Order: sequence, then C-alpha cells, then structure tokens
Amino acid sequence: MSGSRRAGVWWHRRSLKLRLALWFTLIAGGLMLALLPVVYSLIRSRLSADMDRQLRIDWDLIEAHLETDGAGGIRWRSSSPATPDSPGYAESWFDVWMEGRNVLRHWPKHGAEVLDAPPAAGKQDPRYYRISLANDQPARTYQKPAVIGGRLVTLRVFRDESGHRATLRRIVSSLALGLPVAVLLAAAGGTLLAGRALRPLGTMAEQARQITSESLAKRLPVANPHDELGQLAGVFNETLGRLEASFESLKRFTADASHELRTPLAALRTVGEIALREEHDPAVLRDTISSMLEESQRLHDLIDTLLMLARVESGRHPLQHETIDINDLVREVGERLEVLAAEKQQRLAIRTSPGVAVQADRGLLDQALTNLLHNAIRFSPSDALIEVSAVRRGGDVLVEVADEGPGIAPEHRAKIFERFYRVDTARSRSAGGSGLGLALAKLAIEQCDGRIDLEPSPAGGCLFRIILPAAP
Repeated sequence: MSGSRRAGVWWHRRSLKLRLALWFTLIAGGLMLALLPVVYSLIRSRLSADMDRQLRIDWDLIEAHLETDGAGGIRWRSSSPATPDSPGYAESWFDVWMEGRNVLRHWPKHGAEVLDAPPAAGKQDPRYYRISLANDQPARTYQKPAVIGGRLVTLRVFRDESGHRATLRRIVSSLALGLPVAVLLAAAGGTLLAGRALRPLGTMAEQARQITSESLAKRLPVANPHDELGQLAGVFNETLGRLEASFESLKRFTADASHELRTPLAALRTVGEIALREEHDPAVLRDTISSMLEESQRLHDLIDTLLMLARVESGRHPLQHETIDINDLVREVGERLEVLAAEKQQRLAIRTSPGVAVQADRGLLDQALTNLLHNAIRFSPSDALIEVSAVRRGGDVLVEVADEGPGIAPEHRAKIFERFYRVDTARSRSAGGSGLGLALAKLAIEQCDGRIDLEPSPAGGCLFRIILPAAP
C-alpha cells in the first residue's frame, strides 16, 4: 500500500472531531503564516515612512540655518540662535556639497563619516536611499538640491537605521516565536469548537441507540430546527415516523393475513372432521369435497393476491408498458364479468369514446378494472345499473366505474384502499371478499403512473375514477 493511501486510510479512520480540529488548525496556521510577510511589510513600511518624515523635517530645519560665507563656501548662519551642537541639532547628521566638493559637514562625535560624494543631481531628486557609514553603520539618507545665497548646493541629511533594523529583528523574532503558540491555541480552540459543535450529534446517537422496533414512537429532540443539526434531527424523526407507520402497517397486515388464511383452513378442517363423523354416504362426501374445494380455491386466490402485491411493491413484477386501447380493455373486462351481473339481474352499461389510449402495463390495468367492476357487482343490489365509461379529458384518460350500492361513508374513504380494510366486516366475509381488491387496484394503477379516486356516485353508490396519462 502506497504512503498516500495509508495516510488516506488513517485519516478516514479518525473521529470527525479530530479531523475538524486538524482542519481548523491547518487553515488557521496557514492563514497566520501567510499574514506574517504582510504584517512585516506593513510595520517596515510604517517605520520607514516615519523615518522619511523625520528626515524631511531635519532637512527643512537645517536648510533654514545655512548661508554663504562670502568666500564661496557654506556655513551655519551666524545670526541663528542655535548651533549644530544645540539640542535638537546635535544628533542631526548632514553635509553640503557644491560643485562636487564638500563645503560643510556635521558629524556627531559618536558618528561615522560618509566619505562618498552624493549621486549626481537629476530628475530623481529629491531622493531617499540607504548607505553604510565608514564603520558599516547603516544610515538612511535624504538628499535634495537647495539654493543658499544664490548658490545651488546639494544638502543631505542622515539618520541612523540601527534602531530601525533592531526593531524589525525583534518583530520578526516575536512573530516567529508567536506562530507556534498561535497554532497551539488554534488547535485547542478548534478542538473545543469541534467538541461543542458535535456534542448534539453524540447526544442524538446515544438516544438513537435506545430506539428499537418496540419504541419507534420516540423522537430525537430538536433544539434548533433552523441549523443543520436541527434539520438532521428533523429528517431522522420523519424517518422514524415513516418506519413506525410501516411497522404498524406490517403488524396489521400480518395479523389480517394470518386471520384471512386461518379462516379457510379452519373451514377445511371443520368440514373434514364433520365428514369423518358422518356415515360414508356418497352424496354427503360429494358435498364435503365440494365445500373443501371451494375453501381451497378461496385460499389459493388469497395467496395469489398477496404474492401479486408483494411482487409489484418490490419491483419484481416486470412492467411491460404498451399502447392500450382503453375501449377494447373495458369491453373485455365487461364481457368476462357480465355473467356475474346477469346472475344478480343487474344491468351493465359500457360507454366509450373513440381514440382513447394509454401507455401502461396491460396485465396490471386489467387486474385493476376487474377488481373495481367485480366489487361494483358484488355490493350492488339486484336490478341495479352499473356503468363503466372511458373518456379523454385534456392530457388524461378517465375510466369511471359507478354502481348503485350502499356507498361508503366519508370517514371510511381515506382507508378504503388499505389492505384487509372493510367497511362492514361481516358483510365482506359473507360475500367472499378478502379486503385486498382495492389495495391491489390502487397499487396497479400507481405502477402505471396513474391514480385512483373515490367519490359518491350520482345514483347513490360509489364512483371509482382511474386517471391515467393519455398516450401521445
């Protein structure tokens, strides 16, 4: 394993708190390191500006005290109340040059002379520059032409830069020593901030560990719903809510499925036990076997429906979208169930309009229509009218199944598509229903990118409306 990969593995195995603290330290240290030259340059520029300002003041003061001596030279003004050795001037180093020769100079006793002539006057005057004195002492120089007694001279003033440079060295040393301390403080601060920022996550993790399938009603506290941790807790709570609803649905489904499967099995056992106690009359045995076959078929149909629901929900049922003429499909379903309607002396009216087609899975759509129409026939009274219509409205296709049954009360409409839900349990079982037909119809329609609605029928029963996107 390469070194970079080992480092990457090590990094990803560290705690988030440590990684945040290290990132904070690296960023803070990098910023401070980048700021050091900037701070140094600003201080140096400020010190140089202060020295240049003082040099200009020195030049103005000295230039005001100079005059010609009548012999072609320059001297200190005899009428001046101050002398070069007076306080305020004693520390001023200067010299005067005229026509390439030094005509006046003043160096304090502790100073070192500058023997070099000034640079030739030109467009750059006045000018600032640095020189080294005879004893290698650094000095800052300000040079500017001056007119004294009608004579053009070059006046230079000097200031010792030793203190200036010593100050800069102390600043560099302080910054160099302070940087590690600042990095350590940044590391401590980063660790503290990361710990405080991640503390709610630790609390959330600890509380989340205590939530089990038996305590899904618990929720994580949301201290601040506006920050990222609050939003994370809110999403987690929403997930817990969905899980709780799923577990409740699963428990209800398991209980209902167990009950529905137990009913035909109990009927099979009861009929068999009764037949064993009776005499071996062929007619009785024939009736017993017929009853057992009916219960077996009911059990088979229930299991098939449950398997269909499971396959569709899990995505294992292969969808085959094709262009379907709704008119043909509605007529086919009506013809299959017309015998059931005739047995109850019901009238089945199918109304279609031309050019109604959708893109859907034909098997699922057929199953949904069959379940809806079968329910309408089952729960409608004799001599009732059951209407099935298919029309196109805008970009949608509407398939409606209306009956004249007892209808469904508003408080039951929101749950009518749930598995095993019955408005009237006793009536549903006597009619042979399992409570899965509408659930399967709703799931099948949703798999075809549509939806199913329920509303009261104008005739007093129920009107189920399937809405599907029309085929282009």
